[in-house]
Amino acid sequence: MGKDLSEMTLEELWELYPIFLVEHDDRWKDHFNEIEKMLTGLLADRPVVRISHIGSTAKPDIWAKNIVDVMVEISQSIDVKDIARILEQNGFPALNPGQNTLRVAGSSRNERSAIPGWRTM
Repeated sequence: MGKDLSEMTLEELWELYPIFLVEHDDRWKDHFNEIEKMLTGLLADRPVVRISHIGSTAKPDIWAKNIVDVMVEISQSIDVKDIARILEQNGFPALNPGQNTLRVAGSSRNERSAIPGWRTM
């Protein structure tokens, strides 16, 4: 079996998930809405400040990676590791957990239609 995503270097991740720019796709907003709904349910008992569609796919009429980026802002009172555990249990493996930031790969349910980015504020 290969490495866990959390153990891969950026170069290995780029090889596994190459990035290509594509024309704007109006369905990206729908993908974000699905992800936001899923995250709202998963984190219903946690103090989420805001869930935002960020990155190039949030900007209409520009070319972008075909990956919907999502940022979840949580209260400083919550432990990022608690959020990481919930997300990992639901198909979002951690890529680079830090003290105040956690980046995870997209849900297998969405077949990597998203790479949510998580950070506390």
